[in-house]
Amino acid sequence: MKKVILVAAVLNLVFQFSNVLASEVKTVTLAVDGMTCNMCPITVKRALKKLDGVSEVTAKYEGNDNGWAQVTFDSNKVNIDDITFATEEAGFPSRISN
Repeated sequence: MKKVILVAAVLNLVFQFSNVLASEVKTVTLAVDGMTCNMCPITVKRALKKLDGVSEVTAKYEGNDNGWAQVTFDSNKVNIDDITFATEEAGFPSRISN
């Protein structure tokens, strides 16, 4: 019985490790519209950090109602549509920047 439990535990660890290896970390830069002050990037950053799979966010107001956000995320947990939807829900429409 102890061998069965040990084998099950080892298989579980292998499965968990393979999921970690399969995760694909990506970084995307978004053009963010509607920013009017230096506080706006804080709102954008908070909205994005709430998403499961987002590990890092940098955001900046550039003036003239626009700014940008750079988002690092696990594409197995969250996708670009989720990310842009989160900024839009926070009041700042966004799109992938060229």
